[in-house]
Amino acid sequence: MASAPGSAIANVTAVNETFSNLFDTERTITIGGPDGSPAVKLKLLHAAAAAAAGIILAPRATAIAAIAAMLRGVTVTVDAPASD
Repeated sequence: MASAPGSAIANVTAVNETFSNLFDTERTITIGGPDGSPAVKLKLLHAAAAAAAGIILAPRATAIAAIAAMLRGVTVTVDAPASD
């Protein structure tokens, strides 16, 4: 099953567009308490970079923090940009 020469480039372009749309500068992550009050609000790209750094540099501490957040009822929401 050989693929067409340009199909790999087309697939990479589609993935690139998807990530560009996902990490739009207007999207934010809100981390809140169990009662819904916001504690931290970050841009999506910054939150993803911090999460990746945590997983790479301290995987056990990141896993413990994730489990503790789950047990405490911490909420995480991704806020989409306002539509025009």
